[in-house]
Amino acid sequence: MTSERRGARLARHLSIAGFSLLEAMIAMAIGGFGLMAVARLQLGLQAESDLAKQLGEATFIGQRRLEELRAFERIPVADAAQLAAGSWGYGNIASGSQTVVGANASYTLDWSIAQPSTTTAYKTASLTVQWTDRQGRSQQAGFSSMIAAADPSAALRLGIAPSGTPVRKPKDRDLNVPVPARDLGDGTSAFTPPGAASTTQLVFSNSTGLLTKKCNGDPNTPSSWTCSNINAYLVTGYIGFETGGGAPVATPTSAIDLSFVLSEGAVDTCYDDSAAATKIYTGFITYTCVIVGLDHDANPATRSRWSGRSDLVGANVGLAGGDKVCRYSADYNGNGVIDSAEHPASYSQVTDSLENQNFLIIKSSASCPTGVSTAATVQHQP
Repeated sequence: MTSERRGARLARHLSIAGFSLLEAMIAMAIGGFGLMAVARLQLGLQAESDLAKQLGEATFIGQRRLEELRAFERIPVADAAQLAAGSWGYGNIASGSQTVVGANASYTLDWSIAQPSTTTAYKTASLTVQWTDRQGRSQQAGFSSMIAAADPSAALRLGIAPSGTPVRKPKDRDLNVPVPARDLGDGTSAFTPPGAASTTQLVFSNSTGLLTKKCNGDPNTPSSWTCSNINAYLVTGYIGFETGGGAPVATPTSAIDLSFVLSEGAVDTCYDDSAAATKIYTGFITYTCVIVGLDHDANPATRSRWSGRSDLVGANVGLAGGDKVCRYSADYNGNGVIDSAEHPASYSQVTDSLENQNFLIIKSSASCPTGVSTAATVQHQP
């Protein structure tokens, strides 16, 4: 091979080798930029993760400090000895600052306490938590709250069982004692039913709610009353009237009386204010009936009971073109039945006084109003 041919071949090989080296250098440069981008992404993710940890820790520290301010032990200002022992009062809550070294950073807390000029029921608290992240940047989180001037001992009282009967009763007596009844101071209360003479006194046991005496005398001098013993319950309610779907009126279309037909027990007396010049509720008759229960088992520890039905009696009740009687009744407690207190068509084995046994009288051509809860009525007569 001549020297010229060998030189040309060598030049060709060198040319091919140089092109491959350039290509490799370009590929390495592109790969390097990619690795730098991935590294920057990793550093960014690490920084954000670190900041999230610091923010979570700052939030915990700030909220903890607010709760510490709220954890006062008394309303008055604590004295020096109490403060030294770590106890303080609502009046000691004041502005301040604190440094807390956490797991992710060192935090500076600054809080400001203000008392609104319009109220003494609470104070306002504003708190800022500041720290420096790993990149040297200043970060902060802010919080605000109200601190109520509530005596801490009030919360402790919720855990103390009340003495006596846990359920508090009106005027500290049985629920079956009429609310207007006057406490006589000897464990009993006296009540004059609507429509009765002012000298009529029904006396109840405050502890059992049973009607134990019927008395007569000056309401202001119980010592002079003439009384007879009785073991009875009350049935009370209202009778309303409508004319052609209009508003209830004070005067019914005919005289109305309440009649009981009982299979157990007996009716002692019924009172109402139908003849009173001023009624308790205009447009309604208020009635109160005294029912004596039957001793059904000869056991003095068991309450007597009564069963039966109550109807309204009037010249036009049940007549064509006359009156129809509706009763307010519904399953108020949702147990699937109409209990005695919910005004059933007939009562069965009643051992308590009943209230709100209400009726509505409408024209016979109308329908008993329907509705929900206490507005619901059903036809009772005829």
